[in-house]
Amino acid sequence: MENIVPKISSNLSKMWTKVLNLENSLFLELKESLRIEEFSRKESKLVNILDFAEIEKFVITTSLTKPPQDREQMARAFVAKSVYNFQTTRDLIDRLHIDRTLRILCGWRYKNDIPSESTFSRAFKEFSELKIAQKAHEQFVAEYLSKKTFFYNATDATKIPLREKAVKVEKVKPKPKKRGGPKKGETREPIKPTILQKQKEMQTVEEKLALVSTNCGVGVKQNSKGNREVWIGGKLHISAVDGDIPVTAFYSGANVHDSSVALPLMHETSQRVNYFYDLQDAGYDADIIREFSIELGHRPIIDINLKNSQVLRDKIELMKDEKMKFEYFKFMPSIEMKEDIHYNQRSMVERVNKYLKDDFGCNTIFYQGATKVAAVLAFGILSVCIHQSLKLVT
Repeated sequence: MENIVPKISSNLSKMWTKVLNLENSLFLELKESLRIEEFSRKESKLVNILDFAEIEKFVITTSLTKPPQDREQMARAFVAKSVYNFQTTRDLIDRLHIDRTLRILCGWRYKNDIPSESTFSRAFKEFSELKIAQKAHEQFVAEYLSKKTFFYNATDATKIPLREKAVKVEKVKPKPKKRGGPKKGETREPIKPTILQKQKEMQTVEEKLALVSTNCGVGVKQNSKGNREVWIGGKLHISAVDGDIPVTAFYSGANVHDSSVALPLMHETSQRVNYFYDLQDAGYDADIIREFSIELGHRPIIDINLKNSQVLRDKIELMKDEKMKFEYFKFMPSIEMKEDIHYNQRSMVERVNKYLKDDFGCNTIFYQGATKVAAVLAFGILSVCIHQSLKLVT
């Protein structure tokens, strides 16, 4: 434990030093070259995010005879699309033509230098396949957050409606079970293990994610008001730590249950940062998830799924009654009540979902295909992660 303090201070001081250098050198140079008095709030946010993301490092051109042009500039432009909350590439291009400051920040001097919409589309396909936003996000977390210790890791999934048809899933009808036990010499088929049971035996995150479908599907979820919501598309599974910082995010089809991505999320997040508590809602109520969290050295706090059990309902009612009495007489809270206090911090992952959709261009996605959709969400996650991390030092 004696090494935690120097790790935190050196980590945050590195980020703070870079912010100071940006404000004292880069911002002044840009203002002089652009001949402006002050950057707007959006422009300042974009400069900070572009400088920390360093998205250009992950742009790779494979063609030697005729290398594609403007790939680095377009990568920066897609970050700007997220920061400026543009829903379509057409909106981005139109803004680049009329906004000189944004155009120069992305790397183009004149309007005529901006590529066509079809070129942007081809470039985005390349960026999606290269996963440059995912790599930039992972690199930022490794460089600035990996040595910091957080209290909470909150996990949740948010719906991603898409404009495409759901892939039909062929359901295999189970054979009717025979009554009674098996006869002499008769062997019956063993019960197929669930995704969680399979993932429990796997060692790597890639193996666990291979069991999760990314095809467009039909999702059904109960919202906070108890109403049933149905949508066609996918889900974004997010792990967020203190400060509303998304550390890990995986995309899946809408028909994938939230708990099927819990183990790879916790596994990957544990490799990227240090934290103490796993906070999850009732959709993750499973002994396998709790045991895996403990194996990783964390304490799981997961809401109870009633599952039509009267015993669980009675237990929750007893805990509520106990809580009211403790509050009335001002006694020390019980362990269950302390866990409620910790569990309330799970709202940070819900705030990340709000930032992503309302402020960083992921409210309406017009792309089709899991690779492109995941890339759009990854640019948003990258921007949110850097923006929220900078609040730690500024």
